[in-house]
Amino acid sequence: MIHIKNKIFYILLFVFIIVNFTWCYTSKFPKLSKKHKPKSENILIIDEYNEKENEINENDLIYKSENIPIKYWADGEKNELKDKVSQDLDDEINVSSSTSYAFTNFYDQLNEDEKEFYNIIYKSSIKQYPDLNIKIVVSGINNLDAFIEEFSESSERFFTALAYDNPELWWIGSYQIGLNSSIKKYQYIITFDLTPEDSTFYGITNKKISKINEEIENEKKNIMNQIASMKLTTNYAILRFIHDYLITNIIYNLDESKLHIRTLYGALVEKQCVCEGYAEAFQYIAQQYGINVIIARSSVHEWNFVEMNRKWYIIDVTYDDPIIGEINLPSGYNDNLQLDYFLTGSEHKCDYYLKYSEDPDHILVYSGYSENHVVEYPEIEIQDYVPTELELRELELIDLSNITNPEPFSYSEMIDSNYNSTNTKNTSNAITNKISYSLLIMLLLLNVLF
Repeated sequence: MIHIKNKIFYILLFVFIIVNFTWCYTSKFPKLSKKHKPKSENILIIDEYNEKENEINENDLIYKSENIPIKYWADGEKNELKDKVSQDLDDEINVSSSTSYAFTNFYDQLNEDEKEFYNIIYKSSIKQYPDLNIKIVVSGINNLDAFIEEFSESSERFFTALAYDNPELWWIGSYQIGLNSSIKKYQYIITFDLTPEDSTFYGITNKKISKINEEIENEKKNIMNQIASMKLTTNYAILRFIHDYLITNIIYNLDESKLHIRTLYGALVEKQCVCEGYAEAFQYIAQQYGINVIIARSSVHEWNFVEMNRKWYIIDVTYDDPIIGEINLPSGYNDNLQLDYFLTGSEHKCDYYLKYSEDPDHILVYSGYSENHVVEYPEIEIQDYVPTELELRELELIDLSNITNPEPFSYSEMIDSNYNSTNTKNTSNAITNKISYSLLIMLLLLNVLF
């Protein structure tokens, strides 16, 4: 009898272990199931516009809307959004979305109709001379009101995905939508103006875009040639070089009169930008090596999430290029280079900033255009990434001498008013907090001793 009981016990124990292992594995790497399903009963047929086959009714404009990305909002609007999202008491909101699937990219979150719109706009935008006014034919709309209501959210989602997945499409941000009827029943034509009147790049020509893209391509090749010459092979070393390269070359500049301070062109070619330039340039170069780097966006800041060995970590190049004592180092200097936000986890602590999970400037927003929740983010690891011995050895191959100014920087020569006030504020807050904690501990010790 005892023998039978033992057998039953071990069988149950074995089943328990298998069930728990399976549950843990599927919880860690679940299937992608988070797609935004259409709400209406419209069964759409989405096609590229053909002037010979599709005739638009120009006099029948049914619907018009325009969206401006958060990164181009005025500071007052950004701070209003920051205050609103900061009121959310969910402690996890600034770490990651509560995702129930293995994150790949933003495109994979779209439903099939949204992917069709994304694909047509993407195809029209990667030409040497990209289309700035794109028409798409939509058939099968039986309930027009339901379509318009749903399309307002869908367009926000696929434009967020398009911009976040493709930093090289730097001119795509603001967009205007016009919906016109066609001469065919249940068929409509949607016009996307990618440089509307209120946008940063209003009036730019596709020839000018092509010229700028050539300059970006040349700088990209230059960086990749340097990586090749150093024989860097691990993603860790490649990411570290890109990180250090950008910090050495870029001057943080908040001069809004410069058109490209929020694009990768500002970062790579003009070498003057703010957080969006750092993050989008970093993403673009890393993507050339097949490294999964995505944009992370808050109401007032932009940075990156990076996938390493199927886990996600934080890289914030802007925060690792701090302004110290209101001194904004010129291009060619990296005396201020930090690694506080290089492949770190959400609970990483550093000397100069608030912990990521406690920093209000790192509270995620889930749309590139509003407070709406239209996309998801991956779950971020709590602990920092731990490099292998090979990855650490490859760091010794990194050489920044050809981009670093050999002359020592004289700190008395340059005090720039266009410094990152957010960085300075966070630095002072962190230091103030540390002093307060130290004084509190000292008082408690004195109380115990005396």
